[in-house]
Amino acid sequence: MTTSPTSATTPRRTLAQRIDRFLGGLERVRRRPNRRESYHVRDALEHLQTGQYGEGEVAIQKAEHAAALPAQVANRLETNEPMTTEQLRAQLDQIMQAGA
Repeated sequence: MTTSPTSATTPRRTLAQRIDRFLGGLERVRRRPNRRESYHVRDALEHLQTGQYGEGEVAIQKAEHAAALPAQVANRLETNEPMTTEQLRAQLDQIMQAGA
């Protein structure tokens, strides 16, 4: 994630940093996110993009704890194929660059 040295601590920046730390942890242990983690990180990224930072914080906390998937998405085929860490990081970078 690219950060500006002059950017103030904001809810947006705080959420982006929390997502960045989560992805960094996965990269350090060289593993892909499981389907639960992937779903919740994507949810957090969506909230980051739409400016719903409180909801994003809840979503990234669920990723950190590998919380169960919501019932309405648990059986969907797209949740069976989690995104890679690289794909999630690219999405984070894209969101942050668009909002800079």
